[in-house]
This record gives sequence, structure tokens and C-alpha cells, in this order.
Amino acid sequence: MTVLRKDRSVSDREFIKNAINIRNEVTRLMASQKVVPKSYRLLCAVPAVETAKSLVDNVIRADTFYPNTAHGVVYRKHYLTLAIADCYRIMQDMQSLKDIGLPINVNVFENLADMVDREIGLLKGTRKSARLAKSAPIEEQVARARMELAELEELMACGEDEV
Repeated sequence: MTVLRKDRSVSDREFIKNAINIRNEVTRLMASQKVVPKSYRLLCAVPAVETAKSLVDNVIRADTFYPNTAHGVVYRKHYLTLAIADCYRIMQDMQSLKDIGLPINVNVFENLADMVDREIGLLKGTRKSARLAKSAPIEEQVARARMELAELEELMACGEDEV
């Protein structure tokens, strides 16, 4: 079954795919002799690649927390915020390559800049929509918890009678 292009929307996991593409692009650029000379690789390229790796790690961590509890929502938002910070740090790393005076054609970073801008938008949208998954009304949750507690108390009472 195919979906018409006009009916397609952004996947809710698009930010993961995009983060992985960013990591691949950063690694490719930092390994290029034309972008980062060998004498600057340890100082500039390694931290940039580590930041890209951290971006992917934080995106995957955020995705592992399902927002069915308040705890899950808080941690999901936390890791999404860290991933956004990683995006800004990647852009700062690329800017520092230019600022230290390396003979770099800044056009090689255009694709990466577009990808990072898109990732920031996707992450902010995902973070904004991270809410507690729809659950029963609070009164119903309290009633269910009281019933479970009553059942447990009965079991405890039955256990004490047998002893």
C-alpha cells in the first residue's frame, strides 16, 4: 500500500534517523584532509565526532522512555534537551574550525547545517509533544488503587489466619 506524497507526514522517529545521518556526516567531514588537517584532528575532529555520538546516544535514550508515567515524561524531555544542546555544540565545533583560521570552504558545512537545523526543529517538536500518555481519570486510578490495596489486605489477613 502506498501513501500519496501530499498525505505523508513526518515520522515520529524521524529525529532518530536524522541524528544518525548527522553523526555520519560529521564523521565524514572530520575525516577529510580538506576539512581538517591531520595536525588539528586530535584537537578539533575528535571532540566534534564525540558530540555527534552524544547526540545519537541522547536521542536513543529519550526514545527508550515511554511517557506512560510522569517519570518517563521527565526523562524523555531531559534527554531531548541534551540532544538539542548537542546540536548547538556541533554547530559551535564547526564554527571554531573557521575561527581558528583553517583554510576551509564553509560551503562543505551547508548540508550539515541544514541537517542540524532540521534536527533541532524535530527535537523541539518531540519535546513539546511529550506528555503523559492518555490514561484513566485520576478518580478512577485512585479507586483502582484502593481496590488493589483491599485485595492485598485480604490476602495478608488470610495468610495470618493460616499461621
